Amino acid sequence: MRHIRLDITESTNRDARELASEADFGPIWITATQQLGGRGRNGREWISPAGNFYGSYLFPTELSKARLGQYSFVAALAVFDALSELYPAGGFSLKWPNDTLLDGAKISGLLLETGTTHHQAWVIVGIGINLVTHPENLSYAATDLMSVSGETVRPELVLTQLNRFFEKWAVTLEQSGFSLLRDAWLNRAHKIPGPVRVNLPDDTFEGEAIDLGQDGALHVRLASGTIRKVHAGDVFPG
Repeated sequence: MRHIRLDITESTNRDARELASEADFGPIWITATQQLGGRGRNGREWISPAGNFYGSYLFPTELSKARLGQYSFVAALAVFDALSELYPAGGFSLKWPNDTLLDGAKISGLLLETGTTHHQAWVIVGIGINLVTHPENLSYAATDLMSVSGETVRPELVLTQLNRFFEKWAVTLEQSGFSLLRDAWLNRAHKIPGPVRVNLPDDTFEGEAIDLGQDGALHVRLASGTIRKVHAGDVFPG
């Protein structure tokens, strides 16, 4: 496993993009003790104090461009399985599309980036896991592993498990397709079927999350009975 360990950096995803721009496609992990400019989905700030896990995985891929988003489910399953291995008593679950929850509160988030350099497609998966602290005063509940378990887990140990499970699920996707990942994700999903609120850039609606499509879209049944397929947006349990 190639691994670059940094003390302080602006963003491990940015560091990974720089490697890709230089035609180094990994596979390689870049981790940092602290990030000064971490970002989550939709450009949101990701608070990054020391003690938590911050890492990005850069790797080449031969999957078609249309399927690259499926790696976010690979990463979500890897985080779930890694944390479950480290804290078997934890009540972990997955919230669409790729957040990991502990007892219903967010403990991990992902940011997927893709690109092509010199005709080689690459993927970067940025992962943040709250091990010892979590942000307060958010629009959703958040938590950290130490608050729930009372134990401190070193980021290095998390990386070992993440790498193990990421490889497992990536091989599953690349050799067997998305169907097995879909089933595994649904088995770990948070309250599906169950009520949800969906926030889109130009719309907000409520309904019942009932399924995950073969394309990774969340299927939400409205009160009228209409099924809306959500391909991107923020989804919160109702």
